[in-house]
Amino acid sequence: MKKILSILPFLIMLISFESFSQNIQLKGKVVDDTKSPIVEMTVYLSKAKDSTLIQYATTDISGLFSIDIKAVEESTYLTFSYLGFKDRIEKFDKINQSKDFGEVIMEPDSDLLSEIIIVTDAPIRVKNDTLEFNASSFKVRPDANVEALLKELPGVEIDANKKITVNGKEVTQILVNGKPFFNTDGTIALQNLPADLIKKVQVTDHKTKGEEFSGRKAKSDNASINLTIDEANNKGLMAKLSAGIGSIIDDANRYESSGLINYFKGNRKISVLASSNNINSEGFSMDELFDNMGGGRSQMFSFGGRSGGPGGFGSGTGITRTNMAGVNYSDQFFKGFETNASYYFKDTQNKNNNRSRVINLLPDGDFITETESQRLNNNTNHNADVRLEYKINPTTQLFVNPKITANNNEFRNTSASKSMDADGNLFNESNEKSFSTADSFTFKNSIEFNKKLNDKGKNFSLSFENDNSKTTGLGKTNSATLFYQGDQPNDIRNQEEKSNSTDDIYTITAEYSQPISEKAFIDLGYTFDYNNKTDNLNTFNFNEDSNSFIDFNDRLSNQTHTNIITNTPYVGLNYNTDKVEWFVNSGVNIANFNASAFYMSNDYSVDRKFISPYIRSNFRYKLDKNKNFNIGYNYNVNNPNATQILPYERLNDPLQTYIGNRDLDQAKYHSLRLGFRNYNFQMRSGWSIFANATFYDSQIVSSTLFDENRKRTTTYENVSGAFNTGLFFHWSKSYKFDAHTIRYGAGTNITFNKQKGFANGVLYDANELSFSPNIYGSWDYGELFTIAPSYNVSFNNTKYSNFQLAETSFVKHNIMLQTTTYWPENFTWGNDFGYTYNSNIAPGFQRDFFLWNTAISYAFLNKALTAKVKVYDLLNQNIGTSRTISPTAIIDQENTVLERYIMFSVTWKFNQFGNSSNNRNRGGSRMMMPGRGREL
Repeated sequence: MKKILSILPFLIMLISFESFSQNIQLKGKVVDDTKSPIVEMTVYLSKAKDSTLIQYATTDISGLFSIDIKAVEESTYLTFSYLGFKDRIEKFDKINQSKDFGEVIMEPDSDLLSEIIIVTDAPIRVKNDTLEFNASSFKVRPDANVEALLKELPGVEIDANKKITVNGKEVTQILVNGKPFFNTDGTIALQNLPADLIKKVQVTDHKTKGEEFSGRKAKSDNASINLTIDEANNKGLMAKLSAGIGSIIDDANRYESSGLINYFKGNRKISVLASSNNINSEGFSMDELFDNMGGGRSQMFSFGGRSGGPGGFGSGTGITRTNMAGVNYSDQFFKGFETNASYYFKDTQNKNNNRSRVINLLPDGDFITETESQRLNNNTNHNADVRLEYKINPTTQLFVNPKITANNNEFRNTSASKSMDADGNLFNESNEKSFSTADSFTFKNSIEFNKKLNDKGKNFSLSFENDNSKTTGLGKTNSATLFYQGDQPNDIRNQEEKSNSTDDIYTITAEYSQPISEKAFIDLGYTFDYNNKTDNLNTFNFNEDSNSFIDFNDRLSNQTHTNIITNTPYVGLNYNTDKVEWFVNSGVNIANFNASAFYMSNDYSVDRKFISPYIRSNFRYKLDKNKNFNIGYNYNVNNPNATQILPYERLNDPLQTYIGNRDLDQAKYHSLRLGFRNYNFQMRSGWSIFANATFYDSQIVSSTLFDENRKRTTTYENVSGAFNTGLFFHWSKSYKFDAHTIRYGAGTNITFNKQKGFANGVLYDANELSFSPNIYGSWDYGELFTIAPSYNVSFNNTKYSNFQLAETSFVKHNIMLQTTTYWPENFTWGNDFGYTYNSNIAPGFQRDFFLWNTAISYAFLNKALTAKVKVYDLLNQNIGTSRTISPTAIIDQENTVLERYIMFSVTWKFNQFGNSSNNRNRGGSRMMMPGRGREL
């Protein structure tokens, strides 16, 4: 009953949204001068006084359109707009009844209309495979950023984790004037570029460089967004600096600071960013209200090392201090030659105390492991990335992308653990102190050459990729592992480990495309992969006489080497029409696999030759401009690694020994995906459904034996019959009338997985079913306030075979509410409130908590300065408990979390672009025409 009451207000709000239905319809059929229907023409209604967009539609395959609106008691323009035709405009003094325009005949655009001046474009245009929005047609707050603009566009959804979808397609690339803005995820651009700066928002399928250059259809099912800036405004300087000091916790102040400076001049762009904080913000975020506060609305731009983000309420483990800086430069040195270069530095420190309770599932009786640990991790990362694109001539392109990463990581750990049966009888316990440091250097490079051999689709491409890495490490461990059953001796260690490894990967791909008809072409390709990996580990025991680590321990030392050479010839067939996009690539993978090791003065070697099919295929069908269907199938293989296949003991863990299986085969599996999308721009409503499945012919799984002290000995086996399946559904609807914008939606994720493995020689099955429905909504009232509630619940049930535990389940509830008010003038007040409940966590772990973040800001000096007061976890209830269910264990754990603090901060903004001070009219197309209008 409580669950129903908790979401009842939300359901009432959704029902009330439906009451805002439209009751007037403008409809007709648009044709050219030969009476042929014009498809995907934009028809839009705007206010005469300020050009504010009221509603719009696009014509269907028969040229029909319909616009549903409420009564309008002021002058309006109804505009018919399509490239290649003269705009046709109907003016009305007011609209209070429906109208059928019949046939609307458009004239070819041979000359300009003498009495009409069109200043800007239609709100939406469809150009081949590009969906283009005119940014000025969508009204946002004067100080809004690009993220706020995207939320106003029909078909665009931005969820709580900042994942962007357009008509159900996930956006995996965001560019500014066709170039990355720091990187291709677009986080910096979304949060920091003013919406008034953007002229167009262009949505296309995400293409590779080769697909872009050749003009071929994208094989990816993801989307790309390009933000264009008007040439007149593509010059200037933007700066945003913020600093804050907070309350004292553990003898240290909470603090945050960040800055971003952007300089534009035509094709040249220089950006510099920096950030420093100790509030668990590992990425770069400058949210207008919450700045870097995790659990708020901050969207993190991360690079190098371990990345983090808000991830919802109470997310993250431990307390993290982060210092970071970066610079990005892009330019066009001469026509056809473009460059984009970036460098990032990041330094983090994470402190965490962890407490866990694990129920280990076995066929002959479960046992419990309880662990407490204190960890300190320091990481320093340098990352450089250069993109060079050279269009040598209209038929030849060269793309080069070198990347360099240098990383240093230090880790300290103190832990105590014990394993026991249900009655508390001990099997083993251990205490450990350890320290490790590792330095790594990685050089990656991609070179891609594309050549058009004619204008009819004949192409040749050649690519080379390398990934070279080297890692050196030093570790020290002082541990005592005690065994309580039988006569097994205790394991006492005081040792030092020195390690080094190299990994070199080279890939060459050549592909030739030949048209075989106007709509079909064939690909002939070949891929060569070379992978060479070495790992050396030398362990030394502590010598008390010399007080140093000099006694070589050959039982804990080894050298391994892996070499894999793979040849993949393939042939592909592609068929494209206005409605159908289909491709299939078929070939063979021939892998020569060699793994060798030197251990305890013995040589071990495994030589194998794996031959497997290579299949990639996808079929898309466009039913109409709103609906499309997609189905794809791949066949995949994964090679075993040296640890899994080499039959010698690895004893580095006192409680677990690993032994490889020389007869191990590849992992082989089928991947199937299905999707259907339906989005109606005119109705601002749409839904999508997707399904995927992975079926294993051969899966590599662990086979673990437990002795009387529950010490593990693990090897690896191949099994068949395991699978992973998922079904995902999403529906959304939005209304826009007067000053109100209302959005709401619902969705669900359903997964059913079968996992297999061996425990004490017995084959087990774990069948996991999860069901996660969600519902959300938002109400924007002009420039006064925004309310956005959401609720999701996750049901998880796992059934086991051949374990004493037959079944386990849990339910997790999340309720969230975001509110923002913009009144009084210059004040902004935001609240993020969440409640989380775990139904079935172990005794001693808290099941539920509230997290309430609040912030208030005041802008002054013409909004150049903003003062803020923010409180994280106002109720001081945040906890870090969680439950995880795996095929062989039920894990409950608790981690250190960020506790309540208050932060005072000041933000300074400076924007100076082009000819204005960001006061550009955002109402849509501005038109001047003589004569009186009509009434409907």
